[in-house]
Amino acid sequence: MVVNPVMQSEIGKSMKLLAGCLVAVSALVLDGCKQEQAPGVYVEISLKNDTDIDKYVVFNPNIRTVEECEATFAASLPAVMANLPQAIPKNSTATGWKCSLKDPSKKK
Repeated sequence: MVVNPVMQSEIGKSMKLLAGCLVAVSALVLDGCKQEQAPGVYVEISLKNDTDIDKYVVFNPNIRTVEECEATFAASLPAVMANLPQAIPKNSTATGWKCSLKDPSKKK
């Protein structure tokens, strides 16, 4: 089998171009799969107490994704509950929480 050197060069260029395109497409796909990040995460804590205050929102600038917040907030909850503002009764108990990248106290 005789291979033309010019044709072999063109095939090499085409293969390099194809490989470059695959790398670029792969990078775009992986970039689209990243978790959304923000300057921090808001946590809306549901409260139970003797008053009509049933929610408290905290902002954590050290956590950047909802997934990280959901995985770690349970460990932080006792410290948050121990340092509630004076307007919230000290006998309040947390009944749950929700992490989000947007401030839940600012309704649309």
